[in-house]
Amino acid sequence: MNWDKFHSQFHESWHHKMRPFIESEECDKMYEHLKQRSRKGHIVAPSSSNTFRCFLETPLDEMKVVLMGMAPYHTKIKTMNGDVIVADGLLMGCSNTNYLQPSLTNFYGAIERELYEGAAMDRNPDVSYLAKQGVLMFNASLTTEINKAGVHLDLWHPFTKYVIEEVINYSGVPVVFLGKDAAVFHKYIGPFQWAFKLSHPAAAAYKGIEWDSEGVFKKVNKILKDNNNFVINWMYKN
Repeated sequence: MNWDKFHSQFHESWHHKMRPFIESEECDKMYEHLKQRSRKGHIVAPSSSNTFRCFLETPLDEMKVVLMGMAPYHTKIKTMNGDVIVADGLLMGCSNTNYLQPSLTNFYGAIERELYEGAAMDRNPDVSYLAKQGVLMFNASLTTEINKAGVHLDLWHPFTKYVIEEVINYSGVPVVFLGKDAAVFHKYIGPFQWAFKLSHPAAAAYKGIEWDSEGVFKKVNKILKDNNNFVINWMYKN
């Protein structure tokens, strides 16, 4: 792909790392597959302008932790202005519809129980408040198709592998894998990297139970505090 066409979708701090992959034959194949699916009438989510949004919202030189899920939401919601794609380009983000999805509700519930003794937080459908603190809100697959959950996981595998091996493994930041489809990429994590494998909040929502965060928010903040004298404010406050 032509780097000049896509460079604006990444914060400039990512450019030197992302350009080699974007200009590769592997990326050309991915892009052509997505174009073909669109030409055949399949709706790809999120919108193309938001595909790489997590790399725009979180500068590489400010990245403190990586949260990796499976894939974007594969649904649309009917509104007064027509159908709206839920996926907004950030892991579990629902800012397009301003309506909380069950996975994000479970995610926030775990934060409240683990860190704030159950105190209610402002549950914002827009998770960019985390991205702006250095949390890379990353899905193993950056796209999907409406009504086809995780259909592009294999398509994006080379890209996600590249990001882990060529970027994340040199960053020294903790990585949290949410769900078995994300945990597939644990094998690419370097030996000196902090990594945690958890269930996905969506799985708990499907079962109608609370999501068990296994103390990961406290663990991550302890690592950040001990090594960088910095913590993530996981609770959104208006």
